[in-house]
Amino acid sequence: MQTSLSQEWYKFRHQKGPLMGILALLSLMFIMAISVPVTRTAIITGFKTPQWLLMIIVIIGANFMIMEDQHTTIRTLLYRHTYRWSIYLAKLLILTLYTGVLTTLSLLFTVLLKTTLASQLSWQSERLFSHLVVGMAGTCLVGILLLTIILLLSCLFPVNTVVICLGLILIFTGQGIASLTIGSSSPILVNILKWQPLNMLNLMAQLPDPSYQKDTYLSNLQLLAGIIGYSGFFLAIGYWRFKHKRV
Repeated sequence: MQTSLSQEWYKFRHQKGPLMGILALLSLMFIMAISVPVTRTAIITGFKTPQWLLMIIVIIGANFMIMEDQHTTIRTLLYRHTYRWSIYLAKLLILTLYTGVLTTLSLLFTVLLKTTLASQLSWQSERLFSHLVVGMAGTCLVGILLLTIILLLSCLFPVNTVVICLGLILIFTGQGIASLTIGSSSPILVNILKWQPLNMLNLMAQLPDPSYQKDTYLSNLQLLAGIIGYSGFFLAIGYWRFKHKRV
């Protein structure tokens, strides 16, 4: 496992994409901060951090997973390793670490932007800082769930443009589809549909704003349990497909 981690980390840090992703995230946050009034809501959401961060994760994750298929180097990699699980898990761990780095940097940059552009707003007012932190934590958790889905999609469709498109559709429509299907269902179906994986994406919005519970029909702990459960499920299915993929 340590060998796989070292190899995947070497490949990851020698790509241009991860650094470009960091620069793109900070640039987009800055543009949002100077183009609209800096309100409490803007600060809590980290100047649209969830949207930008998840988009970057999808693009970086898909490219990192599929690049070896495109360059046919996956054959050499798999032939050298007896246990494919170490390769698959190492890729997930590297991408999870990158997600944590993006989250931390966006949190620190939000603090800097708020201090510079909206010093009149107090961190103690309506627990502004705590809401920001829990919102970022929720985004990070949703990002990890999204990574397990992206790795699965990469094994099913080894074309990065296809996986990126599917990932972006999931980001922009997932929460809306979940709310629509739950809200228009009978009470019996609601008890089933509220546990769909798309509904778990709402954790990043519900943590700082409990009013979302009327739409998700789940508590924060239930959403967290759902994210953990579905992450494990998609991880297992993705590894099974990776294990049996032909090279």
